[in-house]
Amino acid sequence: MRPNFDQEKIKRLMQALSREAKGPRCIYFTGGASALLIGWRSSTVDVDIRLDPEPPGIFQAIAKLKQELNINIELASPQDFLPPLPG
Repeated sequence: MRPNFDQEKIKRLMQALSREAKGPRCIYFTGGASALLIGWRSSTVDVDIRLDPEPPGIFQAIAKLKQELNINIELASPQDFLPPLPG
């Protein structure tokens, strides 16, 4: 199991993803990572992200950064867990 990490490590991850991913992209941070960035908590165990669209090179970058930064990165967002509204 990897250790918890802080806001500084999230910022390093954001900078590295920006360098590594090619082409237009949006990377949304959700869950504990967003709470960490807002200041609601001081650490988290993983980073949940949503990619829109999935830029070329992003999965290779994620695999590399998981090892380099010793963090867990999951492809997940609230829309993966919330049912659609009726109608």
